[in-house]
Amino acid sequence: MAQFKFYAKEGIKQALIEHARNREIGVRYGDSFGKRPDVLKFPEEILDLIKQGATSFHGSEELWTNPLQLGPEMKEADKKRIRKGWDLVIDIDIPDWKLSKITCWLIIQALKDFGIGSVSVKFSGNKGFHIGIPFESFPTTFNAQETKDLFPEAPRAIALYLLTYIAEKYIPVEGNSIIFGKGLKKQFKASPDRLKEMTGKSFEELTLKICAKCGKEIQKKQTDVNLFEFQCRKCGNTTRIEDRPFLKCERCGNLMEKIPMKKSLCDCGSNDYVTHFNPLSIIEVDTILIATRHLYRMPYSFHEKSGLVSTPFNPEKVLDFEKKLANPETLKLTRFTFIDRKKAKSGEASRLLHEAMRAAEAKKEVREEREFQKVENAIPESFFPPAIKTMLGPLKDGKKRALFILTNFLVSVGWDYEMVEKRFEEWNKQHPESLRQNIITSHLSYHKRNKEKILPPNYTSDYYQAVGVTPTPEEKRFKNPVQYAIAAAKRKTKRA
Repeated sequence: MAQFKFYAKEGIKQALIEHARNREIGVRYGDSFGKRPDVLKFPEEILDLIKQGATSFHGSEELWTNPLQLGPEMKEADKKRIRKGWDLVIDIDIPDWKLSKITCWLIIQALKDFGIGSVSVKFSGNKGFHIGIPFESFPTTFNAQETKDLFPEAPRAIALYLLTYIAEKYIPVEGNSIIFGKGLKKQFKASPDRLKEMTGKSFEELTLKICAKCGKEIQKKQTDVNLFEFQCRKCGNTTRIEDRPFLKCERCGNLMEKIPMKKSLCDCGSNDYVTHFNPLSIIEVDTILIATRHLYRMPYSFHEKSGLVSTPFNPEKVLDFEKKLANPETLKLTRFTFIDRKKAKSGEASRLLHEAMRAAEAKKEVREEREFQKVENAIPESFFPPAIKTMLGPLKDGKKRALFILTNFLVSVGWDYEMVEKRFEEWNKQHPESLRQNIITSHLSYHKRNKEKILPPNYTSDYYQAVGVTPTPEEKRFKNPVQYAIAAAKRKTKRA
């Protein structure tokens, strides 16, 4: 039996047991896994399991004080109690073998850029590679939170950040070609035809258009070609509406000026963009999809489909690695260890963690803004958060600040300016001392001219306290009052 013969080789069983320390182990029998949780403690267990039909061994990225305490219904708080940490394992899986090696090589280069010396790599056993960094390389805390509890969000953030990093620094788009390894000793230029051959995708599918003004990705969108803007020169009232010969201002009766709306590629109004390679168009980095208790193939473990072995090797030789080096009949224990804790320096991965988490937060904010932009139908007042409802009531102080918050909020939840003006007319009558009407009119006129939809301040802002309003704990589960309103409206829709 080829597998028994391989696992019986000198040092292989010991290497598996050493790697299994503090990990939950999944033993695979052909197409399915055995019982979980499981552990490996003694070299003799390896051959006993092979005799019982085991084909490969998989370990958890998370490190546990006692993996056998894990269970399918276990709460996250209990997992945190027994979690010691987690190793970063970036799983690169690309159908094209050459691109798989190039991507692995570039990510290793990126990790070097961040000053991380404890980088290890192994062939996954089939199409890709695993890149590893031991938990000891990360800081013990991050933003007043224990780093060990940042699983899986930190590994996900790091994987996505590294892909963006190599795309921006090492994979520029020049004309219709993509250069892999720009600025390094080796580089590979791929034409659209070659890329199509390698990936099955067109140049357009492999690239992104990034706005040169605001840096956001330009989304494919449909625009209303017959939309026009009518402006009143007398009172400043502005209305966007479908084409018509003329329009009278509802406020003052003056004939409004008709202005064709300029089309723009980006929501910020810019038509200038730069083309970037989109790594996610070809790179299946399974790290992005990991969840707690996620397993990966351990070093020196067979791959059932390929018949090859998951092999650690020199990170400097990625571009030279060939699958034949993972043949179980000729493979011997190498001097390279996957996840080598002896090489780890405490905190050497601090900058990488910081930059990745900051980038993840920025992407989250962009997603939230786009979600707000999608509000098409006005959300009724019944779904507004308590702080906004309070602000829409009578106020003694802070009315100007409230006007700023409320305008941005109402427009962001789909109210048109006619609705906003009517509500403010009612709102202003309630106060012990009303605002002068010209203050409200001027504010709304400026807001219309600005055109860009701006969110109200987040709950962490001191704007709310300045108005005399304290958001409730329920509200503060959300970052912004608009999020609260959208979520409340969605819940109502689902129940209906």
